[in-house]
Amino acid sequence: MEDSQINLLDLIACNSLENIIYDAQTNEIDIHNYLFKGCYEAHIDTANIEFNKCKFLDSICLNARFNRVAFTDTIFEGCDFSNTDFSECTFIRVTFRNCKLVGCNFTRTYMHNANFDNCNISYSNMSLTNLKETNFVNCKLSNSSIQEAVLKNVFFQYSNLIGAQLFRTSLSGIDFRTCDITGLVIAPQDLQGMIVDEYQAIELSKLLGIVVK
Repeated sequence: MEDSQINLLDLIACNSLENIIYDAQTNEIDIHNYLFKGCYEAHIDTANIEFNKCKFLDSICLNARFNRVAFTDTIFEGCDFSNTDFSECTFIRVTFRNCKLVGCNFTRTYMHNANFDNCNISYSNMSLTNLKETNFVNCKLSNSSIQEAVLKNVFFQYSNLIGAQLFRTSLSGIDFRTCDITGLVIAPQDLQGMIVDEYQAIELSKLLGIVVK
């Protein structure tokens, strides 16, 4: 999702996410064409609504709960959504750029055409997710959990996955050569088909009990 696909002149600017959510739930409508700029929110709790063609810019939303919420054609830029619960959400054509998503709960989410660019997603939980056509570029995913996930056409580039847990997630065909995967926690059977460089292969060989001298 690129900025060119959202005409900012067509968006309704506001600095209170909570008020718009309240109106949408009260009137049982979805949230369309909003520019949320400079919002500062905490402990928002919402479910079963949709954000469509919206942009979140330079906003902070901490310890919030967005359960079974759909985000479509939406951009998050320069935002801090640390420790937010996005479980069971849907993200379609969504971009996170220069965002802080530390400790977020993305369990059981569905992502299609999602892009994470220069984001801090450390200590997040993406277990049981279904990720398709999703890119992580220059991201911090250290100590994150991506267990029992389905990854299809997922790309990791120049990202930090130190200590990330990827149990029971097939990594066949996924290229990690530009990433730091030191201390990756993974089952030996999930190594099949991973694309790594020779130094990463030596590190991963320890999982198989191989000693390289």
